[in-house]
Amino acid sequence: MEATTRHTGAFLMRTPDTLFTPEQFDAESRQMADATERFVREQVAPYVKRLEHGEPAQMREILIDSAMLGLLGIDIPQAFGGLGLPKTTSALITEKTALQPSFAVSHAVHTSVGSLPILLFGTEAQQQHYLPRLTTGEMIGAYALTEPDAGSDALSGRTRAVRDGDLYRITGNKIWITNAGFADLFVTFAQVDGERFTAFLVERGPGLLVEREEHKLGLHGSSTCRVVFEGVAVPAEKRLGAEGEGAYVALYTLNLGRFKIGAAALGIAKEAWRIGRDYARERKQFGRPILDYPLVWRKLAWGATQMYAIESALYRLADDLEAAFHAEGDSRQQVWRAAAAHYAAECALLKVAATEALHQIVDDALQIHGGYGFSEEYPIAALYRDTRVNRIYEGTNEINRLNLVERLAYAHRKGLWTPITGGAVETDSVEGTLHALRGLCGDALRGLAAHAEPSQHLVEPLADALIALYMLDSAHARAQRTQQPAHQAMTALYHEHVRRQMMGWSADLSPLTGRTPIAVAPQPLAPRYESVRDALGMGV
Repeated sequence: MEATTRHTGAFLMRTPDTLFTPEQFDAESRQMADATERFVREQVAPYVKRLEHGEPAQMREILIDSAMLGLLGIDIPQAFGGLGLPKTTSALITEKTALQPSFAVSHAVHTSVGSLPILLFGTEAQQQHYLPRLTTGEMIGAYALTEPDAGSDALSGRTRAVRDGDLYRITGNKIWITNAGFADLFVTFAQVDGERFTAFLVERGPGLLVEREEHKLGLHGSSTCRVVFEGVAVPAEKRLGAEGEGAYVALYTLNLGRFKIGAAALGIAKEAWRIGRDYARERKQFGRPILDYPLVWRKLAWGATQMYAIESALYRLADDLEAAFHAEGDSRQQVWRAAAAHYAAECALLKVAATEALHQIVDDALQIHGGYGFSEEYPIAALYRDTRVNRIYEGTNEINRLNLVERLAYAHRKGLWTPITGGAVETDSVEGTLHALRGLCGDALRGLAAHAEPSQHLVEPLADALIALYMLDSAHARAQRTQQPAHQAMTALYHEHVRRQMMGWSADLSPLTGRTPIAVAPQPLAPRYESVRDALGMGV
């Protein structure tokens, strides 16, 4: 891929000449994904009821078992005992772990925010000591950032660290800590002397108190607890990065975590969609399978279209991240840090798009079940509960919309991308709509320069337009590459949905762009839905 098309914000300028798509996975990657799926269905699923009824520590044993497949070291270099997989293959495996959401969140916390801070910011001694243990399951990781009064504003936490000779003494409270019930290592954040936000590697021991399991709406099989630090003594060599660098440790790691949430959301969505489709085939009403009825199959057609767009965007971003992680640089760790920071906007974008598509797909799958969907006897009920948190953790979707816009505006100020020149607006073709969206988003982002803190009622439609641009661009480029009828049909359906929303976005953003709203003449949706249905083999 040309250098000019592989950088943050590049999608605002042009469609890439090439991009990675799932059709390009080699046999080895597919075999690893299949092995992961078998493990989740055969080794995790049978324990779900035990996990959900008071035995969350069983999850530790399952995580250790998963290490035998290498699943705890998918993103850790081989030098530290991991597999060092490409970000594309890592995302594919994350999709498969998501088939059981409680396992998925436990696994994701351990392998991303529980391990990657050490890779990105740890000293060589810290990396050599902890990373091999984390990849084998000898140690299980957790991430202690959120506090009772510091959620979205995580850097305002009140947990304190006071230097005492060769030690720091940490005092404070953390909440919603995944894996806390059985974790050995907590990546913890505290204010040194009340003003320098700093990261530490805190092992379970004296002064670290883990309180009872939270009574959550979903994810009952995962461990989530409050953690109290009562003057915990942490050796100075366990500080992660320099004093005051905690914001970088937190945010760079969360960028990659958001990318992984996008992959997990896609995996859960595929499972929910499959459950909904299979039920619609089996359930008969008025003498016919309910899949025959348009108000049912249209839900499935739209769900498949959303998953196609998310999948196209996910693997495009995964390949961009992979290239960034292998860029040239003075030191590998500096390159890795830069890579984790560079695509912050796209990671936030993907997290929002994937989790909101997941919400719609799971909701529609439950609706297809009718009254049975409201029964815990059917698997869709648990998925409905388990997936709700995806729009909340690792940055609420509201915060991530703000992050998306702020990071792209920053990249524009730094000259990383240049708004395209506007012109006549044409939206009948996908290319025309993409050009119109690029002009709209570019003008709006330039308009933000006059606002020290733009109103959130302007940021929201801009974020939504940016998400639609990235999704449609990725879906269209993939369909052009594969020439598969299903891909072309789903791109056409997605395109029409985007067209219909563009007029509203342009009206809402007119205070920033100075433009009159884009006029769009809607085209009939029915034949586009029918094309998707037929291409996916859901015809009557």
